[in-house]
Amino acid sequence: MKVIVLTPVFNGETTIKCCIESVRNQDYENVEHIIIDGASTDNTIDILNRYSVKYFSERDAGIYDAFNKGLIKANHSDIIHILNADDYYAANDIISKVIAKFKQYDCELIHGHVELIDINEKIVKKIGENLSKKQLLKKMRVAHPSVFVRRAVYDKYGGFSVGFKIAADYEFLLRVWDKVKIVFIPQVFVKMRLGGISSEYHQLSYREAMAAAILNGSSPTKAFCTYSWEMFKMKVFSQKYHNV
Repeated sequence: MKVIVLTPVFNGETTIKCCIESVRNQDYENVEHIIIDGASTDNTIDILNRYSVKYFSERDAGIYDAFNKGLIKANHSDIIHILNADDYYAANDIISKVIAKFKQYDCELIHGHVELIDINEKIVKKIGENLSKKQLLKKMRVAHPSVFVRRAVYDKYGGFSVGFKIAADYEFLLRVWDKVKIVFIPQVFVKMRLGGISSEYHQLSYREAMAAAILNGSSPTKAFCTYSWEMFKMKVFSQKYHNV
């Protein structure tokens, strides 16, 4: 099976080397790494040239536009994995293990765990669960950086909606979740670096998640109740944090 790893990046000079090396260190031989650069203005392109990695660089309309451009470039693949520039594989045999499971279960999508790490690479949280669509409609608990997908799934159901700024990965998963055969592997696939997230980012994320859920089968009432509950929890947490 041909695996293509897609990496969207914009001004990623501090992390892109680690990402590239983690792909190159995989023990699975039939892997191609394609980087979709959003016209970086730092040293990202110089690094890509030094590593002789395949890349395309041009302005885009955001990360999901970059995802979709990558899907077009990956039309000769069997399996696609999107590995962000801030992320890297947790071990050198991740891809080979995932491909073995694709062959064993003849499935269309595989996902696992992702460990969120801080600047010192200390584990902050592990995310990723084995969920039904009903459970997924309530909240995004699938670790998208761990998701490996057969190319045919994108061909049949489409890519990522650029109308979303934050939740297009969630919307895509909801769109296909009950239409394809899915296997969950309880193993950490990827280490994901945490960045600063503002309260505005959280609010937009919850609003878009509500919209994605409604588009894919949730009742507006249930989706709004989930949104309201998440916003309430965020407000309470924020107040506790500022009162410390």
